[in-house]
Amino acid sequence: MPDSIASDSGSAAVPQIRSILLGAAEQRRTAVRYWITDVLVGAGYYVLHHAMRLLPVDACSASGALASRFTRHLYAQSDARARELWRRLRPDEADDASVDRAMDRLWRNVGRTMHEYSVLDRLWDAGRIEVENIEYLHQARERQRPILVTPLHLGNWETVLIAGIANGHRGSGIYLVPDNRFEHRIVKSARARYGARFVAAGPRSLREAMRELKSRQGPFIIFVDEFIRGRVQAPSFGRAIGYDANLAYAVQLAKRTDAALIPAYCLRVGDAARFKVRFLPPVQLVDRADANEELRENVRILDATIAPVIRQHLDQWFYALDFESDG
Repeated sequence: MPDSIASDSGSAAVPQIRSILLGAAEQRRTAVRYWITDVLVGAGYYVLHHAMRLLPVDACSASGALASRFTRHLYAQSDARARELWRRLRPDEADDASVDRAMDRLWRNVGRTMHEYSVLDRLWDAGRIEVENIEYLHQARERQRPILVTPLHLGNWETVLIAGIANGHRGSGIYLVPDNRFEHRIVKSARARYGARFVAAGPRSLREAMRELKSRQGPFIIFVDEFIRGRVQAPSFGRAIGYDANLAYAVQLAKRTDAALIPAYCLRVGDAARFKVRFLPPVQLVDRADANEELRENVRILDATIAPVIRQHLDQWFYALDFESDG
């Protein structure tokens, strides 16, 4: 359930149900998806979600790992993209056996993460999350600086928010609304149970982010390794860097509010529902006389900060399944 501050909230008008039979071709497709396909898929989501909530944490997580044996075969193109990326970024482990093992770890992590949405609110109290370097957030708060946290989609990325909240850093963020309204309700309820506060992405997202940062009521969250407009925007990994994306927005917001820009990520510890959340030192941004040059340099700095982390833990990166090289 990736997050972005760049996309519209998806608050399109509800199609009329009669369009299923009486509408033009595109109207029929939209109405069928909204009134039939989304309802059937959403019912499946609800059944699975509430069934998983009845299970102990380990059983819930393990069921996702088991399901990944089957779901990976439904996404052959995603698997191929991840294999290509692994071979390019990890050439010392590019033999077929190593790639197969890495893909198995990746798919099992994805399966576990999806199922763990049902038990997110139980992970902290169960002692499943270890935290490193939370003092970077404490120090920024003591200095009365706004805090901008830029998590990555590694491990179970929701644990970054859980760890921050459990340590007294209750902030907010902006998220991309899932296409299926029933999945959206599940995600909202899962986050509400552990105390997260998010608002849907939309045309006023940047203004909302600025207001939240200036209020200094808590960290503001922006996932910078986002997937929007059919592209994984960051890290660049040799591609052209896009400036209409969260990587650039994070830099701009930090500069305009003097926020401490603190990258963070989660790693799954072993093949289990156990996690290590790490906060990195605040990124040192530069000042330049030319605003465009300053933006380019600071985006490059942030990109260079997150790229080695993802490269090292590529078998836990959700967007390895979507990453494509330019051209």
